[in-house]
Amino acid sequence: MSDLANEAVGVSDFEKWLNDRNGWLQTAAKQLIDNKRLPNEGELAELVRLCKLEAAKQGDPGFLKVAPGAFSAGAVQRVVRVEEVTQVFGVNAIKLGASLPFGTGSLTVIYGQNGSGKSGFARLLKQLCGSRSRDEIRPNVFSDEEHACSAQCRITIDGNSRDINWHPGAEPHAMLKYAQVFDSKAATQYMGRTESSYEPSSMRFISMLIQISGMVSDELGREKGKLVSALPQFPGDLSDTAEKAWFSSLKASASAEKVEAYCRYGKDLDDERVKAEALLAEKDIAGRLVTIGKESVATESIKQAMKLLKEGLTDEKADELSKAKVSAVAARKTANEVAQQAFANAPLQGVGEAAWKLMWEQARAYSVAHAYHGHEFPVTSDGAHCVLCQQELTAEGATRLKSFEAFVTAGLETAAKTAEAASAALIAKVIQVPSIEDWIARLAQLQFDEATARAWYESLKSRRAQFVECAAVGDISVFGWAPIDQALEKRAADLLAEKTSLAQLQQDGQRQQVEKRVKQLKALQWLSQNKPAILAERERLVAVDLLDKATKLTATNSLTTKRTELGRTELDAGYQARFDAELKSLGGRRLPVVPQSRAQGKGVITFGLALVGARAGFTPDVVLSEGETRIVALAAFLADTTGSNQLAPFIFDDPISSLDQDFEERVVTRLVELAKTRQVIIFTHRLSLIALVEAVIKKHGENPANEKITHTVQSLRRLDKVSGILAQHSLRDAKPDKALNAVRDHVIPRLKKHQADADADGYDLTVKSACSDFRIILERTVEFILLNDVVVRFRRDVMTKGKLRGIAKVVTEDCDLLDGLMTKYSVYEHSQADELPQVPLEIEEFEQDVLELIKWMENFKHRVI
Repeated sequence: MSDLANEAVGVSDFEKWLNDRNGWLQTAAKQLIDNKRLPNEGELAELVRLCKLEAAKQGDPGFLKVAPGAFSAGAVQRVVRVEEVTQVFGVNAIKLGASLPFGTGSLTVIYGQNGSGKSGFARLLKQLCGSRSRDEIRPNVFSDEEHACSAQCRITIDGNSRDINWHPGAEPHAMLKYAQVFDSKAATQYMGRTESSYEPSSMRFISMLIQISGMVSDELGREKGKLVSALPQFPGDLSDTAEKAWFSSLKASASAEKVEAYCRYGKDLDDERVKAEALLAEKDIAGRLVTIGKESVATESIKQAMKLLKEGLTDEKADELSKAKVSAVAARKTANEVAQQAFANAPLQGVGEAAWKLMWEQARAYSVAHAYHGHEFPVTSDGAHCVLCQQELTAEGATRLKSFEAFVTAGLETAAKTAEAASAALIAKVIQVPSIEDWIARLAQLQFDEATARAWYESLKSRRAQFVECAAVGDISVFGWAPIDQALEKRAADLLAEKTSLAQLQQDGQRQQVEKRVKQLKALQWLSQNKPAILAERERLVAVDLLDKATKLTATNSLTTKRTELGRTELDAGYQARFDAELKSLGGRRLPVVPQSRAQGKGVITFGLALVGARAGFTPDVVLSEGETRIVALAAFLADTTGSNQLAPFIFDDPISSLDQDFEERVVTRLVELAKTRQVIIFTHRLSLIALVEAVIKKHGENPANEKITHTVQSLRRLDKVSGILAQHSLRDAKPDKALNAVRDHVIPRLKKHQADADADGYDLTVKSACSDFRIILERTVEFILLNDVVVRFRRDVMTKGKLRGIAKVVTEDCDLLDGLMTKYSVYEHSQADELPQVPLEIEEFEQDVLELIKWMENFKHRVI
């Protein structure tokens, strides 16, 4: 901040009040004191973060406090100056790339006739400073070339240079915002329709904290605006459920466990819902009860069939089959081994083997049934034939047949056959699996799909085939009966439950209870399906709640209360006292005008001007003359802007417009006084103001105790349709002798070059300008040389001390010479355009007149009285 440290309330009291604010606001205050500006984007984001942390009651190292004495230490004035405006493009008719330096002194006067570009530069400065009275800048409408509006500006802050690249819409430099601009528009605003721009340091500090609070609040609001609810609409037909009431009242305080509890919906609840809906959908309860009876019987039938299959294919039966098979194989092996030993000497191999046995049995059957009906096999009596080869038996053949029969009917072979028959009998008893169609139909009644039923069928067939093969128990695949058993139990239980429920449903009031339960189950199902959205909404509500709490921390009530309090105690009274003092210094003591304040909210106090003793309904702007209105507005402006003691530039655009001589002098005196402490820039088209400035500064310098005030006068010119041309060496402003030397050394050689180059247009333009300047030099020669600076135009004082004797050396020839030259060259300065000579003045004649005046001036200066 840049006001005096002893402004406003006691510093320690103000800092104590400041440290009672919210933590994030104290951090903002600390940064504001350190940086002397509003927070940038990154700093603002940090303040938003801290504000949210404070709302969540969390600590953070980022929280800062204002150290004792920091505010008063920050209240140091900074000297701001506008040094130069350069690279001006697209600003009215100002020359492209034009520059305007403001000199090294504290007061700069920018002089130029109407249309010379003063207004263009003044408008540019208003834009650079962010003035309330700034005007829109338009391009040169007389040029077909389009140039983007831009400029560069060099300023200094405490002597340190800063370069500004300006374009329309650019934010004014933070320190240039303190620059104050007064022009006709500002004067109109101050006539009862303006908000005071002056604030003591503490008030302005609070104003900036209010602004920062608004910035943080806006950021929080933008963040909250992005948190849009994505919750789906709760089904309308379930609106009367407790779940709907809970859903509608969902708040940030709802715990995650509570949400989980309301959104839990398992298969048990879904099954209950399906069954209850089926109950309610049943219109023929009696018929359904009959059907349930049939379905119960069918379920019991399936249960019994499955029981038979399960019991028929137990591991115990598999073990029995396997053991029988093993016994049969062992018995057969023993019988075969004995046969091989008994018939080892047989002519042919394989006697006793399975193929041989089959053949022997067939031979037995043939003998008993056909060859030797009614006789025991084999028939070996005399004359008998072999039933196999049909040849008569020899004694050896008969003996061999008898031995074969004895083997077949012996004990081992019989045992083997017995064991094999027992095994075959067990295999024949293995239970048959139902057809695939029957199996699928049965399992379908138990709610198993066809693919599952087919898979289980193949598993069951495989197990039975292993039974038939008499595989060992350990090698037989396992068939899981548990799902089928459970399904049978569930089916039976469901049918029983449905039967019971249907019976109850026929009772009074039971249907309504079931319907209510179905709605509840549907609501729970909907909540479960939308659980992710509900959890997301809870998180959103938590975030919104935090942002709301943080936004409350940005409330400016206490700030505006403090600002209003300071406004009443300091601003109001201080402004009125300054207005009275300014109006008095400007010579407007007799004007019956006083300022009146009015609170506008948010700690803002505005000031208007009112007439003293006038009837109601009449304002100063409709009663006072134009000049009086200008003086009152200027007094209001100075009272408003000087109270802050800022050391930023004052810019005045035609400040003495409509004023009489007395007011002009008072205004110029006040402007020079302002230049003692800060830069003052004045735009004017009146030479009288330049003369008054010089006179006041000169008078100020006559007192050795006064600090010297340096001023600069810059002249702007217009050539054809281009304005803003800076006359770097203005012959009109220079002393007569130096101006004549410049004409002789610079202008005349340029004219001779135009003549040598046959540049008629360049010669005409230059010679006309030179003749006009020579006419002004003649005027200044009369004032400063002939009359020895005793009487000067636009200056009220007559300077006689030490000067009046110089007029005594004037003779008639001096008057004739100057009178003749004045007459000759007046046509170039005062006459109308159609009175100008048709043919421009020849170079020889102009040069002769210049040299003659230089010679006269030298002689006159050295003339002794």
